[in-house]
Amino acid sequence: MESLEKAKKLFIAKKYKESFSLFKSTATSSPEASYYLAMHYYIGLAAKKNYDKALTLFKKSWEGLYPEGIYMMGKMYEAGHGVEQNIDQAFKYYQAATHSINAKTRLAQMYEEGIGTEKDMAKAIRLYNELRKDGSGYAMYKIGRFYLTGHGLKKNLKNGYLWLRKALEKDHLLAVNYFRLLGTTPPADSRTTEDILEQAKAAIQKNDKEYAMSHLEVAIKEGSKEALFLMVDMYLTGELVEKDEATAFKLLLKHQELNDSDVYYKIGYFYESGTGVLSSYYKAAIFYEKASQLNHESAKLALRDLRGY
Repeated sequence: MESLEKAKKLFIAKKYKESFSLFKSTATSSPEASYYLAMHYYIGLAAKKNYDKALTLFKKSWEGLYPEGIYMMGKMYEAGHGVEQNIDQAFKYYQAATHSINAKTRLAQMYEEGIGTEKDMAKAIRLYNELRKDGSGYAMYKIGRFYLTGHGLKKNLKNGYLWLRKALEKDHLLAVNYFRLLGTTPPADSRTTEDILEQAKAAIQKNDKEYAMSHLEVAIKEGSKEALFLMVDMYLTGELVEKDEATAFKLLLKHQELNDSDVYYKIGYFYESGTGVLSSYYKAAIFYEKASQLNHESAKLALRDLRGY
């Protein structure tokens, strides 16, 4: 037990080489140690990433009824890591991990979005309420957004901002982003727009739609052309979001005030090709002209092709 506690402290301190050795020596007798050792293999901490070894250890943790081990079994099945992807099985594991905040949070999200089960906002909100009583800033944020949008709860702006402020007090990143989007950057938020863009890219890599969109929205508002193009491409390809060319076009049109040659060129291309909007060579030429005036070479060529001179 003493070795386990020491290993956990080392893990928290990010001294993974030392924690790996200690967890390895106690994993056979401790479901909790099996979980932590599995995390080393799952993420690749002081050991080569290995989903097969991680799965074997998470199974031992699950058999010992360690809640986070059960949660990670669900995550492995949901992502298809070391096992064939099975969303229904993942949902069952999350249900079984009754004392895991992570599992309860994912269950709430699945009920909210209808993943692995029928969409059920009542069950989602019940779980979010349980989580916020446990001090979850994320749950407070979600409840606040539900009140603001009227999605699942009766619209109530006062209650919405009340819960968003409570989430902000917990320094929850989604709440911080929301208030930054409104133009009220919390004093403790020292991130640059580039930092936020990098966080968005990391969220995209993790297939985390909620965090990706939240960060991209802030970066776009603060003038990041790259963030705008990332979101446009997501709607064009259907990555993380439902494919929607019309929304991609509207995003570009909405942010033409960036006065950027690439943005003007893309709008022109969408008009010319009829991507997300009725094709209009006349309107395409207007935006190609704007881009050309900013010395965009591809726009100059496109404009010449349209006009014939």
